[in-house]
Amino acid sequence: MVRSPVVRCVAAALMLATTSAPAVANALDHWACATSSGSGTPAKDWVVLPGVHTVSGYIRFIDGTSGPGWQPHAAITLRAAVPSGEEDCGCTGLMAFLIPDPDGGLKVQYEVHGNGGGEPVAQARPGVAITFRLSVTDDLLSVSIGKTDPVTKSVKLRYLPTGPLFLTCTSANVEFFDIRTE
Repeated sequence: MVRSPVVRCVAAALMLATTSAPAVANALDHWACATSSGSGTPAKDWVVLPGVHTVSGYIRFIDGTSGPGWQPHAAITLRAAVPSGEEDCGCTGLMAFLIPDPDGGLKVQYEVHGNGGGEPVAQARPGVAITFRLSVTDDLLSVSIGKTDPVTKSVKLRYLPTGPLFLTCTSANVEFFDIRTE
């Protein structure tokens, strides 16, 4: 069958749109972030979702590698514009850290981050999928963790998020799935 260059171009554009859709779609079925130990940056590019102020889904922190000066972590964050001279990274959202468990082994600590600091919300064993919901309304960041007995923490933000939503990880093996955005 002979196809015109226009038909081939349209077919290629549709294929590209459907394979790159998770970066802009309202539903992201699955995205895995596996990074090399100690790299400090994702081995796989992060997912950027523009115009998102509410996100929910599951996160499964599988494992990671700690080392001097770094801790395995994953993040679901919106970036805030912070005035020059402020000691605030502008990281607003949910972060998960793989930390030592005092009883032995490792655990995942989930924290709500805003205004340059973090506050623990929940903990889980590595490999356990946790439901989450993150929303920003006006100057209030709310994060809920868990399905059966959800825990919610809210932070009044000094600086409003202005950038897109990022899903990322460092020195970790993490899965994000059933992501829904508004």
